[in-house]
Amino acid sequence: MGGEEFCRRYQDQLEGEIDEIYANFMKHNDSKNIFYAARTPATLFAVMFVMYIISGITGFIGLDSIASLCNFIMGVALLSLCTWAYVKYSGEFREIGAVIDQVAETLWEQVLKPLSDHFMEDNVRQTVANSIKAGLTEQVTQHAKLKAN
Repeated sequence: MGGEEFCRRYQDQLEGEIDEIYANFMKHNDSKNIFYAARTPATLFAVMFVMYIISGITGFIGLDSIASLCNFIMGVALLSLCTWAYVKYSGEFREIGAVIDQVAETLWEQVLKPLSDHFMEDNVRQTVANSIKAGLTEQVTQHAKLKAN
């Protein structure tokens, strides 16, 4: 009915609406995921913690300019966390909340996740090496006991 061009226009409109509704459902489902929802505050807490430690160490050894910079970054992270919490609680200024989420996501993907993966890999490698050493030591000890008997 109406020809190919007439149908194409409505099909494109329908596909656009379906894509928009799908994106909204995906956002709604992601907001239910507690780990996804906690990523922004966890990232901001991690930044504040690291900056606090670095600030303390650099202040102790006399590098006050670096300590001040770390304190500034820690303050910005704290202010961002408070703003993010207000946005999530009140529902106002959603654009600002989206920017904070995007910055936290970028920090997580570009800095924190690679660092945690690296440290986890090193810890796993060390654990495996220790387990192998302990197993070999136990085998040698058992072999020595059997030989002595």
